[in-house]
Amino acid sequence: MPLFSSSSNPNSGEPYGPPNDSEGSEGSSFNALISPYKPLLQKLTLSSVMGYCSAITAKKIGKGIAFVAGLGFLALQGLAYKGLVDVNWKEVEKTVANAVDTDNDGEITEKDLKRYWEKAKKIVTANIPDASGFGLGFMLGLRG
Repeated sequence: MPLFSSSSNPNSGEPYGPPNDSEGSEGSSFNALISPYKPLLQKLTLSSVMGYCSAITAKKIGKGIAFVAGLGFLALQGLAYKGLVDVNWKEVEKTVANAVDTDNDGEITEKDLKRYWEKAKKIVTANIPDASGFGLGFMLGLRG
């Protein structure tokens, strides 16, 4: 008996044949898969996809900056421990706080973070027709 019979119909219900295209309207298994996500998919726009991608990129850049800052701290602290350099960490803290502080109260507070968030949001949503979709995608990207 030949392995592949020319008289065999792949849509005849054979267990290893491809599925019958006439079953369901347009792939019932695909519809069952996406049906819980239809409300979200209807709101999916280019802006929301770009927001998601931007958040993933921002997370990667943030991790890189944190890595470099941590590495710099460890290097300076190691050199200070060996007595090769003298680091005045209180002065470093004061200098960084003054550079980052937006309301000039001498402290980094929630107000400062909100101002930076508003500034960043203004930059990334400039000239985007669907800024709310971008924001939704960005928040989902930060979560994921």
